[in-house]
Amino acid sequence: MSKVLGRFFNAAHQAWFLHQKKGLRQRIRRQYGNDTDREIREVYSFVEAHPELELPLGVIPPYEWVKEYSPGNIRVAKDEATGLPAMLGTHRVFFPRRATLAGVQQSASIGQMEQDARSPHCYLGNGFNVDAGDVGVFIGASDGLFCLSLIDRLAKAYLFEPNQDWHEPLRATFAPWGEKVEIVPLAAGSLDSQEQVSLDGFFKNRPLPNYIQMDVEGAEGDVLAGARKLLDDSTKLRLSICTYHKRLDFPKFARLLGGKGYAIHHSPGFYVLGVRMPHFRRGILYASRGVASPAAR
Repeated sequence: MSKVLGRFFNAAHQAWFLHQKKGLRQRIRRQYGNDTDREIREVYSFVEAHPELELPLGVIPPYEWVKEYSPGNIRVAKDEATGLPAMLGTHRVFFPRRATLAGVQQSASIGQMEQDARSPHCYLGNGFNVDAGDVGVFIGASDGLFCLSLIDRLAKAYLFEPNQDWHEPLRATFAPWGEKVEIVPLAAGSLDSQEQVSLDGFFKNRPLPNYIQMDVEGAEGDVLAGARKLLDDSTKLRLSICTYHKRLDFPKFARLLGGKGYAIHHSPGFYVLGVRMPHFRRGILYASRGVASPAAR
């Protein structure tokens, strides 16, 4: 019976979603058409200039500069020593064995685009940065590309990644840094179990981190719930938290962390996501304590 009900509710939700999509462009016009905010006007103008695009746009940033990124610009090869597909560069970034070279190019191109200083997915920027000697935590580490960009600044890096497909490539990517990098094959969450660990539990007998980045497909709230003591006790901490997966996460997390004395800022711009308001969503929330606040955008 539960499977039947599940299929029914899934079908009903899909029908509702498709119905809501039909009027989305018009609702965006009503909600944002007269808005004078510079960032909103930029996204609104992009949507109006591209009537051929199906809304919502998803996780592709709604900006013309996105065209500057192409998978064909990413150099890739199968690594002879490990047999893993890899992105070539100053340091090789390895991918799971079953990944195709074309898939690596696509994934790496998106990863680079997301960290463009103009992107709503940019984890750092505009005065919000990582200091030399910091301890960094990367939750939902995936390919490790972002951590790799900071590795020479960090004293220690912890990469939390429960997906077994990524464990071998992450070990290969960070092998040159030895014990400086610890790959944690667990999800970070609100509990301590065989499959996940709370940040409070993990750092109970370790030096507290100075930087935490999290992108866990909407489970960011669970990670924060398991880090209450860490957040209260930290005297110097920056966090970059994905907020676009759930439409109300940005204000929710801003209230939580602002109430603990953290300064709240955000990455530039918006995504155009979902069929319910707000249609324009902030990508990354920046929170900081014990450091200089980033400049206002």
